[in-house]
Amino acid sequence: MVIININSIGGKEVLCLALLAVAAYQLCTIIYQLFLSPLSKIPGPWLTRITPLLEVNALKEQRRTRWVGSLFAENLGAIAVRTGPKAVSFNHPDAIKAIYGHGKGAEEFGKSSWYDAFSTTGESLFSTRSKKRHAMKRRMVAHGFSTQSLALFEPYIDQMLDKFMRKMDKFAQTGEAFDIYFWFELFTMDLMGDLALGDNFGVVETGKPARYSTLVELSQRFGNISGILPFGKSSVSILSWVPLPYVQKLWKARLEYLDYARMALEKRFQEDRKQVLPTGKPRQDIMQRFIEAQDPETGRKMDFPELRAETSSLMVAGASTGSVTMNWMTYYLCKNPTVKARIINDLEVMFPDNLDGTKAIPFTKLNKLSLLESAEIECLRLHPPIGYAMPRDTPSQGAVICGVFIPGGVAVGVPAATIGRNATVYKNPDNWDPDRWSDETADLATMKTCFLGFGFGTRQCIGRNVATQFIVKMIATLLLRYDMELEDPSLVLGTKEFTIQKPDQNYNVILRPRKAGRT
Repeated sequence: MVIININSIGGKEVLCLALLAVAAYQLCTIIYQLFLSPLSKIPGPWLTRITPLLEVNALKEQRRTRWVGSLFAENLGAIAVRTGPKAVSFNHPDAIKAIYGHGKGAEEFGKSSWYDAFSTTGESLFSTRSKKRHAMKRRMVAHGFSTQSLALFEPYIDQMLDKFMRKMDKFAQTGEAFDIYFWFELFTMDLMGDLALGDNFGVVETGKPARYSTLVELSQRFGNISGILPFGKSSVSILSWVPLPYVQKLWKARLEYLDYARMALEKRFQEDRKQVLPTGKPRQDIMQRFIEAQDPETGRKMDFPELRAETSSLMVAGASTGSVTMNWMTYYLCKNPTVKARIINDLEVMFPDNLDGTKAIPFTKLNKLSLLESAEIECLRLHPPIGYAMPRDTPSQGAVICGVFIPGGVAVGVPAATIGRNATVYKNPDNWDPDRWSDETADLATMKTCFLGFGFGTRQCIGRNVATQFIVKMIATLLLRYDMELEDPSLVLGTKEFTIQKPDQNYNVILRPRKAGRT
């Protein structure tokens, strides 16, 4: 037996021993991750076993969703692929229920530390990881997205639609080709400003984007990168120390974005709440509903930092996803004139006194047009705004998902863009076919389970009905009011990923005043 007298070892020797111990630990960890971990049996690039850099690089190059999809394409038939040392993506219907579903077992899958990077001045409904706080927040704000609230919001949507259509009338009169997605972005930014802050940005009137829109995108990109790092909430500050120009640009945008949200909300409190409707009651928009919201069990209301966090989250969710969905509906309807003609016919039958689309279209009737709704859902199936997996952590004891054992503390999820094109779920999955959602011979239950355009389970987008309301009102009004076609009928539009998936190129449409009954 060899006995080492610690007191006889000098400082340099102690340091060397410590470094050797750290090196040995790191080497053992790498060997375990590469060859011995249960995750080592899951297919994926070998680098993903020891570092998240491949995913970070794919995110930086705006191809994260495509990268995950390519891993499944390279491993045909694989139920799961490894995307990082402690990250696994699944592509199977059963994984959705296991990871995101309701029930006691599903409760064990908590949100991963990725969400911490999106907690700004406080936890929002989106970013909070606590099931208890999420349930409380959802109880507080649920009435803000109820059927009654949709009716209260509709006048603001109609006012903004009227401004938008007056701009479209000018394009229709001249026959000038123009980038309609650009205008959709202006519309949704102004609309969400109206609904969330009590005032719009005036971008539809000026035809120029607000800086706020750019700040939102850059800030979310910063959150995405920091969320991949294994440091939880501290990753935000750690990443801000990185002296790379790209990172510093994103960090400065995040700070400016949060400051803008603070000033806008302060203005709302100081000025807009004083404004009342002719009824004498406060203006009833989403933010007013948030301000008035209280937990029915405790009576608690949201404080200013929470409202600020909810405002920031709401602007991202509403403006970005709404505009890109309207873009895809426009593109696919122009590429599929038969479907477009059927929807127009449905609209003319339902609204015989509004054949020129100049009157406001009530959502209470519009939401009964199943083909129009199916067209929206089909676009979101093919092009979900968030294409990659929303991560959940496996419970400490681990979990078996689709027959695959995953150790505890691993971020797992189902990428919406991948499962949405799963050939075992959807027939001809790459084809845009809204009729698939009314095909009684199809497994509609499984198809709906695998539709993650708005998320799944208790954490799905609470603003789904608000988004659908203004999206279908916009498309219905355009179809009744104009003949709409692509400037380049042969256009094939793909996606490029920012924080959300957007068109990979600019494209133009041509509008002409439409004569009723002519499609």
